[in-house]
Amino acid sequence: MVGDPSRPSRIRGTVALFKKSAEPEPTPQLTPTHTPGGKKSAPTPTRREAEAARRERLNPTLSPKEAKQRDRQAQMAARDRQFAEQENTPARVLMRDHVDARFNPAEFAMPILLAIMAATLIPALLPYIQYLLYASWAYIALMVLDVVLMWRSYKAKLAATHPNTPLRGLLMYGFNRQMTFRRWRRPSPRVKRGEVV
Repeated sequence: MVGDPSRPSRIRGTVALFKKSAEPEPTPQLTPTHTPGGKKSAPTPTRREAEAARRERLNPTLSPKEAKQRDRQAQMAARDRQFAEQENTPARVLMRDHVDARFNPAEFAMPILLAIMAATLIPALLPYIQYLLYASWAYIALMVLDVVLMWRSYKAKLAATHPNTPLRGLLMYGFNRQMTFRRWRRPSPRVKRGEVV
């Protein structure tokens, strides 16, 4: 049998290819950012300067105007957090819903009383000024009666849902909400008038 004359060359090519693939690839040389013998753009800071720069980053030096603005923002944020905590108590949430579900004569007290006072300044109405005063007193009495009824019904609801809850400040809180127009109340009403709370 005659051997293939091209076989040794094929073997040598295969061995050469195996050696080439077995050899590790050379790692690329990184170009140094700082060439030896070159000058730096700025001198290396001392330890004291580095610590001072770090303190400046953590606690930057502010001008009096900037410091006052930052203090004002911090106070407003703290006030908002405190207001949110107070408004989210169960007793106040129930009071808001209880007031918003009712028709409150005190809501229209300011415009009605101001209109009565303005009417007393009209000369043509001077003979009827006594009746205007009676009307203002009657409206104030109606407001007081409504506040008493509101407070009694609220205490009954609070005792049923959250017993042993202190009542301090809740009467004035409810009355102030009654005196405010519905669209101006904050937090905004979440119940409709006449809705059962």
